Amino acid sequence: MIARVLARRDDARVASFVTAAAAIFLLLVLADDALHLALFRSPAEPMFLIVALAMAVAGIGPWLAWSRRSGRAVRLRCGDGVIEAGPLRIIARDVGAISVAHAAKGSSVAIKHGKRVAFLEVERAEDTVLIAEALATGQPHASDVVVLPRSGAIAIMQMLVTLAALVAAPLYYMAAAMRVDVAEAGLADPKALFGLVGVLAAVLSFMFLVMRQLWPNQAVAFGRRSGWEAHAALHRERARLRRETEAGEEPAGTIEKVRIGGLERGAEDIGPWLTRIDAIPTEQHAYRGDALKKDVLWEALGDAGAAVDTRMAAARVLHRRYGEQEGALVRVVADADVRLRIEAALDEPDDAERRLERLGPLFRAR
Repeated sequence: MIARVLARRDDARVASFVTAAAAIFLLLVLADDALHLALFRSPAEPMFLIVALAMAVAGIGPWLAWSRRSGRAVRLRCGDGVIEAGPLRIIARDVGAISVAHAAKGSSVAIKHGKRVAFLEVERAEDTVLIAEALATGQPHASDVVVLPRSGAIAIMQMLVTLAALVAAPLYYMAAAMRVDVAEAGLADPKALFGLVGVLAAVLSFMFLVMRQLWPNQAVAFGRRSGWEAHAALHRERARLRRETEAGEEPAGTIEKVRIGGLERGAEDIGPWLTRIDAIPTEQHAYRGDALKKDVLWEALGDAGAAVDTRMAAARVLHRRYGEQEGALVRVVADADVRLRIEAALDEPDDAERRLERLGPLFRAR
């Protein structure tokens, strides 16, 4: 089966590199100035500007982290007591909890293995059963994986440090290069004062960034809704409803399925499923009652509540068996993500299989 894996929350590699490089550079400049090592021999004024820019970069650097909106589509292999999804390999004995939450489109499987949590996006409820069965080895698993909301406590301190760095940088440059007279403010050596503030802010900026990555449930990236947070919110809501109803299982009917004449894929791989769909006879050529009427297929294609694989199969039968035009079929579908999969499903079998695997499962939390 094809799944999408989200195993990390935020990506702070660029932020860490930029902030660390700026902080190390400023520490070297400070050591050079204190010990008179003459490591930096560039003209004074350009050097003052470089130092001021380094202060500003060290303050801004931590905010270069970004959230992953979605994971990477991979082929998921389920074995006896193990699942493999690209580079991620989860062994049943390491699993402490598994929970399944059904979204507006697709389903989310949360797996707590060791101290880490991985989310798997799948398109069909049947796939969640296969994953759970592969990791079921007789040992009981907790039925809820709850990832707490992110805390912004350290991030607030990071913001204050960023503000200090952005204030110190221009003041340092004005005091050092432009020789602004600030004696009236009672500052005997403003260049040294603002320089030390800038260096301290840079070091603290990097330290707080590291703390936000190492401490649990700390926000690293802001301003963008990540796929990780969408999954975490979905499972928190599932756990809340489960506690309120005091039910041991999810209520029936959580996902509405539309199954029409064997169009659904079930547990089949994409290739065999496409081959089977292509063998469905038309009304004119059917010897038995196993043909699908054209109006039923159009109804299935236009039904926003139908499973995506059912809609793809209906479009493929209409196109390849009844000769309907691709443009007319695509226009029936309002959802852009579903439309992409309809277009892919209309290709030749090999091309359709590659495109659908590349697109991965359709998942939407809300």
